[in-house]
Amino acid sequence: MSRGLKIALTGAAVLGLAALMVVSRLLGLWSVERHSGFFAPVWDDRGGIYFIQRDTFGVTWGMGWEHFSPPASVYVISDEFSLRLLPKGSAAAEVLQTWDSSPLVGRVTKHYRRRIFNTIGAKVEPRIDGVKFAVRMSIPRVPRSESWSLTGEWSQGKPSDAVWGEKWADGMGVADEVLRDGVELIAVAGPEAFPAGVLAVRADGSYDVLRKTARFDGYYPVGVPPLRLEQQSRRKLIERGRTFRKTHAELVAKYTAQGMREGAASLKAYDDMEELGLLNKSPRLVAWRRDGGGDNLPVFDIPPDYFKVGLFTDIAEAIKMPGQEVKTGTGDYLKYYDDDVGARLTKWRGEGNREFIVTTGGVRYHMEVRTFPPKNE
Repeated sequence: MSRGLKIALTGAAVLGLAALMVVSRLLGLWSVERHSGFFAPVWDDRGGIYFIQRDTFGVTWGMGWEHFSPPASVYVISDEFSLRLLPKGSAAAEVLQTWDSSPLVGRVTKHYRRRIFNTIGAKVEPRIDGVKFAVRMSIPRVPRSESWSLTGEWSQGKPSDAVWGEKWADGMGVADEVLRDGVELIAVAGPEAFPAGVLAVRADGSYDVLRKTARFDGYYPVGVPPLRLEQQSRRKLIERGRTFRKTHAELVAKYTAQGMREGAASLKAYDDMEELGLLNKSPRLVAWRRDGGGDNLPVFDIPPDYFKVGLFTDIAEAIKMPGQEVKTGTGDYLKYYDDDVGARLTKWRGEGNREFIVTTGGVRYHMEVRTFPPKNE
């Protein structure tokens, strides 16, 4: 083969490979990607916000289209997490502490598009002199996923000693401090599960953008849709929780002031809160004296001595007040020596049956369990 022909073939091969790479890149079959996002923003006590920032850089190859192909392969080159504070009125966030690596760095993992660098969960909770934080990720593997977390506390002059560990972090719900003075912090979605912005949203739906990535405006050229904000909002949940805790504390204080023990006062407070609509109403039991009928219902004979030793307390209370509702549960429907009436009655009610007959001391009672629909949140 002549030298010129070899050069021509080599050049054609290089061009062909380059063309293949271009086509593959256009089809998304391989890519070099860099993403940044803001997670778990909360208010501090001076009107600023704490949040976790993630900055990730890596290479991906393969289709990774969920439901249509296997996951794509991912090699993460860098994956930095940082705890930051945006002071009130400032445009620049302060970096409080940085973790410059993660369990993803330097390894090949498998993920689908739209979450190509693995999703994470995060929570930040302000403290008097600092902040408590947690980040967790679950890395897909066969046959089980790896669970990793980064948890700790940061305070002024004392950085956290937190390091990534192969363990699961619990309690990752929404922090109460996302809502302050009627303004809620919401981190809105961006590319590949990296939130693109932090919004301060007022009750009327208007908002200010406190932080945004370079891709935010491209994602939301005419603003963040109201429906998205409504779907992400936890305002009602937080306000309900605050009302619940405040009301319970006030009722407990009221009943302890009347001489009740704290445990009894707490239980009495919960009863009141059901009537106030702050708790779903628990099931109630009603008894009627009945000399006949109810032949299609099972009959449970309960000797009066069982009531004296503290068993079937709801039934005992109901038959003392025929026609009146009493709180009910099967927690004390216990086996008494060789008598399994408690187990049989528990089974009957556990199967969803709401009516039965009780005989005790020669008297017959028709019992009805009443349940109530949950409150609309």
